[in-house]
Amino acid sequence: GRLPVPVHHTWGNHELYNFSRARLVHTGLNSRPAGAMAGPPAGDCQAYHFSPAARFRVVVLDAYDLSILGREPDSPRYQESLRLLREKNPNDDLNSPAGLKEPQFVEFNGGFSQAQLDWFNEVLKFSDENQEKVVVMGHLPIHPDASDRVSLAWNYEDALSVIHSHQCVVCFLAGHLHDGGYCLDCHGVHHLTLEGVIETPPESNAFGTIYVFKDKMILKGRGRISDRVMHF
Repeated sequence: GRLPVPVHHTWGNHELYNFSRARLVHTGLNSRPAGAMAGPPAGDCQAYHFSPAARFRVVVLDAYDLSILGREPDSPRYQESLRLLREKNPNDDLNSPAGLKEPQFVEFNGGFSQAQLDWFNEVLKFSDENQEKVVVMGHLPIHPDASDRVSLAWNYEDALSVIHSHQCVVCFLAGHLHDGGYCLDCHGVHHLTLEGVIETPPESNAFGTIYVFKDKMILKGRGRISDRVMHF
């Protein structure tokens, strides 16, 4: 609250364990701006985008748009998400990936609705046309080489497909996997999964600062967060 700069949040499973989406939207953790261009027009999806500098855009995705976390069990989106989860995960414990061909289909993960993916595609089309560079962020990783297989978004391949159909995305920032991860994919997109600061020892600190240039991003980390240079 004391910071003199804009603050943007992306929700993850730990927020949704403790608070409903209906409550979070009325807190300081809701940084999605009002307005038709902010995100998908329907539902409570928290995706949005903003441009902090000329020819540079940040897109915040809602990786728990499809999820049974944080929603009332009688809501349509909860029921839709539960059907998908049970279809992919027959285990009694829906947090167990045991025996799954697609081990990311566990309760503590989530996914992207088709409406969000369609909106995302339109945002990237706009950025292509305006020769922008785009950083995308969401709680869940979307590339298997920047994560273990269990911690990926349910339909990570759909989000990757949207990104790879455009030229503008330079980096995808994620969390969730506490050990962190990184890869440069075959389309030249950096996938950076930041280490979990939740495991920072007491009485210490952990954070990262990313410096953005025309041709690269430099992450300076402290504590658990590792340094990295990512060239475009």
